[in-house]
Amino acid sequence: MKYFDCLCCKFTYICILVLSAAMDSPGTQSFSRYIPTQAANATITLDPARSSTFRIPRTVYGTFLEDIGHSIFGGVSAQFLDNPSLERYPASVKTLRERFSAADFVQSSDMGLPLPWLPLRSEDGWRYEIRWGHAANSNEYLYLMGMPDHEVGIRQSIYLPVERELGYGGELFASSAESPVQIHASFRKHGQAGRVLASTTVTAGAGTNWEKLPFHLELPKGSVRPLEPVDFVVSVKGDIRVSLDETLLYPDDAVDRLDPEVIRWAKQLHSPLLRFGGNFTSGYHWQDGVGPLDKRATMLNQAWGIPECNEFGTDELTNFCSRIGAQPQICLNLGSGTPEEARRWVEYCQGGPDTKEGARRAANGHREPYPVAAWELGNELWGHFQIGWQTPESYPSRYATFLKAIRDLVPPTTMIFANGADIDFYKDWNGSLIREDGTNLHYLTTHFVVGMNEMVDQHADLNSTLAADFSVPEGVENGLDLLRNQIDSNPATRGRVKVAFTEWLFLSPDDSKLPRYDNLGGAVLGAAWMNMILSHADFVPVSDMTGLIEFAGIHKDKGRVYGTPQYWAFYLYSNLAGDQLIAAETKVREYDVHRGLKRIPEVKDVPYLDVLATRNTGDGSVTMFVVNRDWQDAISTQVKLEHFSASPNVEIETLAGDAVTSKNDAEHPEAVHPIKSNLSMRGEGFHYQFPPHSLTVFTFRPGA
Repeated sequence: MKYFDCLCCKFTYICILVLSAAMDSPGTQSFSRYIPTQAANATITLDPARSSTFRIPRTVYGTFLEDIGHSIFGGVSAQFLDNPSLERYPASVKTLRERFSAADFVQSSDMGLPLPWLPLRSEDGWRYEIRWGHAANSNEYLYLMGMPDHEVGIRQSIYLPVERELGYGGELFASSAESPVQIHASFRKHGQAGRVLASTTVTAGAGTNWEKLPFHLELPKGSVRPLEPVDFVVSVKGDIRVSLDETLLYPDDAVDRLDPEVIRWAKQLHSPLLRFGGNFTSGYHWQDGVGPLDKRATMLNQAWGIPECNEFGTDELTNFCSRIGAQPQICLNLGSGTPEEARRWVEYCQGGPDTKEGARRAANGHREPYPVAAWELGNELWGHFQIGWQTPESYPSRYATFLKAIRDLVPPTTMIFANGADIDFYKDWNGSLIREDGTNLHYLTTHFVVGMNEMVDQHADLNSTLAADFSVPEGVENGLDLLRNQIDSNPATRGRVKVAFTEWLFLSPDDSKLPRYDNLGGAVLGAAWMNMILSHADFVPVSDMTGLIEFAGIHKDKGRVYGTPQYWAFYLYSNLAGDQLIAAETKVREYDVHRGLKRIPEVKDVPYLDVLATRNTGDGSVTMFVVNRDWQDAISTQVKLEHFSASPNVEIETLAGDAVTSKNDAEHPEAVHPIKSNLSMRGEGFHYQFPPHSLTVFTFRPGA
């Protein structure tokens, strides 16, 4: 996995305080009760007459978006061209090696071209020069030198969504000091400079000023196959010279520069929160991402060593949120940022148009304040990998200072989150925060980004590792009890302060046989995780899956958009779960984990079937979610429904596959997805066989 090392290495410095004490006892789900049995078959009994007094809030179905990898460029953005501003590629050495080690890129860089742009024809030699100053966008631009009776240009390989769109529009900046010049934009067969598929010409007038030149290209139907790369080319013909700068390209069906397919896939999740945060937060300065797009500078995203074009800023975030039915949950920069900077961002989002920053927002086309759901004061500041990291002793003061700076601007309906620590090393960090700022706390954040291959027993076989992996939700649930005890031990926070689980993700290397956020094993883990979160929604009312795009959610590859198996698991919960827990008793085989994952080495009494049942108080329906975490065998089960007059028609959705590692990709986007079926229930129950490594959802409608 491209970012596996980056995400995992942030824990290497921690002297992990494992949850050994907590793991000695089973989870405390009050409405999902488990009775161990040695029998091969299981029984599940639902009793809707026993239900929770609290309601499950929609905010447990939050998602997460960060400028990492291709979550923004290559994800939510519909723009195709990497490094559109023609800068010397602002990235870490690691990123440069990963992305541009091919010989073509080495030669292109030697010729003076900004990565990942290549010469139209390498045999044309050195006809390019990067220049500094007087750029149309950012700091640099490209001087392109033509040749008599010849075509010289630059190209970039891209994938187009030709299944849905053949028209593409864009714009480029050009300046010609000598005379008017004609500039050609085109699509060509990949690697075949002479095979022009579509072309257009724009003219830059003489003078030293930059001109923004719009262009449009229309591909002939059938000229490009789905998943086939094409080259986008900007070129000149003849002995002319021209300066080029920011060049952008979008499909005609882009929605405010956003990918319409990503919008569609995100919208059907019905996620009410979109967290805009992560490691990049601690070095992100929001003013870089507002105002005219042409004026936003390209710079280094220091957290992840990738370019930051600032194409997706505050206004784009809130626009995207409104289109998918979510509200933004914004993480403030408490790393390199200042309290005044944070205050101005809050005012820009939530101040009236009569305030300084509210007027600026209005001038940018958004008169009314944005409906921000939550402000998060910092991201993982306990870690040395974080820009401007803090200590348990220093963060409470920083939190208090930033809170004071923004509090009078934040409406009562907007939540404020303090930066708490992870479930397995929170004691000192959270303890200091509770002690110093207890009266000013409402929510503590916590994260759990865990490597599925990081075992205490380094010689563990595959079965032992899988057993440990699938126990993670049980282990974290036990840790929540200790976290709650610490909060309740202080009168200032007892019974009042809640937890927001603002990141959760399951990692493993690309080639492993283990659960991972993008395979079926990750979906099974994600489903058991949702069972755990919903069971504790009175204490954990906010949860954000990592992430909406690229990780556990929506993927975009070679121009095709699709969902991971974990996307579909999350979809089933968000769309089908009710708002009230009901009692479920499950008799099933269990197992123990010893010397398991380093972060949760001991977990006892892990049931092979993980069951959660809810009721929709609106229509009275009952929904049961059953996770079979047995990675080898189906489990034959007798299901009984008590104290509920149900329609005989039971609706079923099953998420299953051939292996834990089954996944979707651009060539097979629907290899793993929910399968609908029905069964006819006679009396109060039925028999069912749950497939191995699967999620099965049953919906019972009230009878006549």
